[in-house]
Amino acid sequence: MKIKSPAFGFGSLLLAGAAALAALPANAQGAPQAAVSTTAQPASISEVMVDRAGQLTTVRITGTGDLRYESSRLDSPPRLVLDFSTAQLAPRLRKISSTYAPVTAVRVGQPVPGKSRVVIDLSQPVSFTGESDASGVTISFAAPATVATPAAFHPARTPVVRKLANASAPEMPLPGSLTGSNPGFARPANPPAAPQPQDATSAPQMPAGATPNKKYTGDPISVNLKDVDLKDFFRLIHEISGLNVVLDPSVRGTVTLVLDEVPWDQGLDIVLRNNGLTKEIDGNVLRIATQDTLRHEADQRRDLLKAESEAIEPVTVTRVLSYAQADKMTPTIKKFLTTRGDVYADIRSNTLIIRDIPSSIPKIDDLLRQLDRKSQQVEIDARVVQASRSFAREVGTQFGFSTPLNTTGNTALGGLVGNPTFLSPVIHSIIPPFSSTSGVGNSIPLVSNLGATAPNSGFTISTQGHNYAVDFMLSLMESRGVGKVLSEPRGVTQNNEKLTVKQGTKIPIQTNINNTIAVQYIDAVLKLEVTPQITAEGTVFLDVTVENTQIDQGIARIQGTPALDTQSTETKVLINDGGTVVIGGVVITNQNTSVDQVPLLGSVPLIGNLFKHTTVNVSTQELLFFLTPRILPG
Repeated sequence: MKIKSPAFGFGSLLLAGAAALAALPANAQGAPQAAVSTTAQPASISEVMVDRAGQLTTVRITGTGDLRYESSRLDSPPRLVLDFSTAQLAPRLRKISSTYAPVTAVRVGQPVPGKSRVVIDLSQPVSFTGESDASGVTISFAAPATVATPAAFHPARTPVVRKLANASAPEMPLPGSLTGSNPGFARPANPPAAPQPQDATSAPQMPAGATPNKKYTGDPISVNLKDVDLKDFFRLIHEISGLNVVLDPSVRGTVTLVLDEVPWDQGLDIVLRNNGLTKEIDGNVLRIATQDTLRHEADQRRDLLKAESEAIEPVTVTRVLSYAQADKMTPTIKKFLTTRGDVYADIRSNTLIIRDIPSSIPKIDDLLRQLDRKSQQVEIDARVVQASRSFAREVGTQFGFSTPLNTTGNTALGGLVGNPTFLSPVIHSIIPPFSSTSGVGNSIPLVSNLGATAPNSGFTISTQGHNYAVDFMLSLMESRGVGKVLSEPRGVTQNNEKLTVKQGTKIPIQTNINNTIAVQYIDAVLKLEVTPQITAEGTVFLDVTVENTQIDQGIARIQGTPALDTQSTETKVLINDGGTVVIGGVVITNQNTSVDQVPLLGSVPLIGNLFKHTTVNVSTQELLFFLTPRILPG
């Protein structure tokens, strides 16, 4: 049932809600119900107790006066609702937990003044019986026969008792309903024909301006208000939530809203935002004031704290550090001091001198205890491998011929004459027509001199007839080389501290600046820099820098200063404790091929190889780093 009465006042709305609550359906199980008397004497509920009696679980409701009630069975989830139309509750409300099946909890509340409600939450639908006596009401439930009782529901020696008069702030406020018969817990198992309750499958509409990320835990309510005073609305919040409500004198205005199955705390936030109000919760007291009021109070508290701080005489303390360096800790400590505080570092004794108000010193001491700790250490085991490979091949030919030998006065064909080093090494028995001016007459001149520079093998073909002489020499050379340089630098460093390892030479360079001669040294070294960081999982994060700088002999020096050849790499890698990572890939390969040949003849396929000198040089250099971090114990 929905009651919408814009013309009624707040009191009329409460009366309408009470009338709607009286229309709840009767117990479908046929349980005994106390008849509602029009002359019921004032009564009160003071205690609720959950206990086990044999195979029955009992809920005992005790108090004073004539405790008459009406019962309703609800589902989704199953529960039993007892409405006491003429009973008052103790000022404080409390949810009572139960360890006896099928009762899981008992909740009490007062939806409207003068009427009390007890809701018994059940684990499953079961039958019950009710019994009234002079001191109260006892509701008995049969334990489920088909379901084994879990260990959590074993009977205790003492029953669960909650005295309402001594209870603290409510854990879960009991919902109320001001506009219909909906009790706020679930739909009745056998609802009346009219009016029909709202379909539970329909999604509730989110009111405009609500914060979607905020989670509301209040029970849903349905209200329809028009031009209701804000003070009456906050009285309603008090009745629903059980919180004590205190209003600032500046709170005034009216509220008009329609909420359907909206959590009460969400509805409260909507009303506060619409009227420029804000709230403070202190225990079970809800204070509502304007934003300007709370902002002004916050400014006053801040000014008061500042005035109190300035009135306190500062003190000076010293703190000796064991592991951290005092000068490096000074900027960090300064950020946590008050405006009157300061800190100085004595490097000689590694001591911090702190001056501030007394209340600030304990906070600084806590901070120093966290920061001045022994750092873990990491051992870095590195292996540096420099591998080089070389290959050289040289193929050359020398060719000389002469004709005729015994005929003079005719045309002769032969090699170049006049250069004593340009002669065939073959000595002929018959003196050829071309003889050297140096007196070596038994060697014919060479047509091509393309022999290997430093041969280590070769062949010579020489033939001489009556009218000709031919000399052919083939010279060969081939060499291979493999080199490896292994370095094993090792060092220990603290966590997040850099470890540097260098190996090489320093090159002196003379400079002249303003007629002042100075000598500077430049590193031509193999350098390894590693910064380890120990993670929470026990792995090591390495920040690695590798640089290999050497003198480049292939570039001419400028005023005695050599050129430098540099290879470097920077990387960050995560590795397990004791694991090995390979950092390398710096490979340099030089290949040079040169060909000297006789013009035209050297370009002829196949035969041209007899008139060529070919040199091939190949060199390869590779640099590899193997890093193994180990976390030292302690």
